Amino acid sequence: MNRLAQMNQTSMCYLVSVSVCGQPSVSSFLSTSGCNVCEKQLFPSIRILVMEFETKIYPQIGGYGRYNRIITLFSWFPNFAVSLNLFSDVFFTLIPESYHCKPDLALLPPSSLLGNLSRQAYLNLTVPWLKGSGFSHCELYKYPLNMSNYTESVPRDVVPCTRGWEYGKPAGLQNNLVTEWDLVCANYWKIPLQHICFMTGWTLGYILLGTICDWLGRRCVLLLSVLLSGLLGIMSCLSNSPSAFPFFRLCQGSTLAGVFLSSYIARLEWCDPPHRLMVSMVSGFFAVFAELLLPGFAVLCRDWPVLQAVATLPLLLLLSYWCCASVFPESPRWLMATSQIRQAKKCLQSFSARNGMCVSDELYPAETLLSGKNLCLTHISY
Repeated sequence: MNRLAQMNQTSMCYLVSVSVCGQPSVSSFLSTSGCNVCEKQLFPSIRILVMEFETKIYPQIGGYGRYNRIITLFSWFPNFAVSLNLFSDVFFTLIPESYHCKPDLALLPPSSLLGNLSRQAYLNLTVPWLKGSGFSHCELYKYPLNMSNYTESVPRDVVPCTRGWEYGKPAGLQNNLVTEWDLVCANYWKIPLQHICFMTGWTLGYILLGTICDWLGRRCVLLLSVLLSGLLGIMSCLSNSPSAFPFFRLCQGSTLAGVFLSSYIARLEWCDPPHRLMVSMVSGFFAVFAELLLPGFAVLCRDWPVLQAVATLPLLLLLSYWCCASVFPESPRWLMATSQIRQAKKCLQSFSARNGMCVSDELYPAETLLSGKNLCLTHISY
């Protein structure tokens, strides 16, 4: 200690030597003293530490222990919530198999010429029949105004729908975006536009929130994304126009990407390499489970705002992670990679205690080598 102090009177790095149940173990770079040079040059040492985190530090705090398994379980629930919102688009924009224009009395001959007609005969009179596909989806017959006698061979024009559409019962939802806002024929382009908006938001969320995830941390980005995504989901439920809904879905798509990405990264950083494939596969099962439940939810909800509310509910429940920090803690790897040594020490101690490890720590001076540029290089050793 004295020899090290003489070598460096202006700066000193410290290691926390973690002893597990009295047995000597790894020295972890967990805290520094008031040292300007070391604090400025800490990042190279932290990079060395992060590379050896899995092989030296991670086993000494319990490895993939009980607590790691518990928080991994809680990291799977965001996948369920994201998948509900991701795949619900299929039901929102599902076009019914059968639909046709509503008859317009103004386009028909006088009722005195028609007499009593059955519904099928009435449709044959008003909606063109297309061979092989049934009634025309987008056109109506228009009869001359000065007709004095009606026959099937009377000349008639074909015009676009004037009074909206009649839809057959769609699978799942009885009322979705297509049937409520008539997104067919000339308005059909709004359906792929809605899909493009959502996936554009998803892509932008990966880029923007992925970067912010490295700046602010995994836990912070998860909570922020969950909060914004829940609010945008509620606004989507209340939207009453085909132009507002794609905008809200674009914004929600970006925040859903933040929920997925932050939970995915944190999950991998909590696990050791042998378990990462397994936890990633199970998270995929949660997504598949949500997708399998969606048809049942659609049948029960019947109306698209109700289904949107059901898909948003799990996101609102994830806000409980805000109050219960222990179910989704910050990644210790990220804390060390960003030189937040005190927080990393506290986090690792929490992991050790919750994994049932007997841990005691003391501060010891590190083996420090000062170069001509006053770089503080620290290595990890037993």
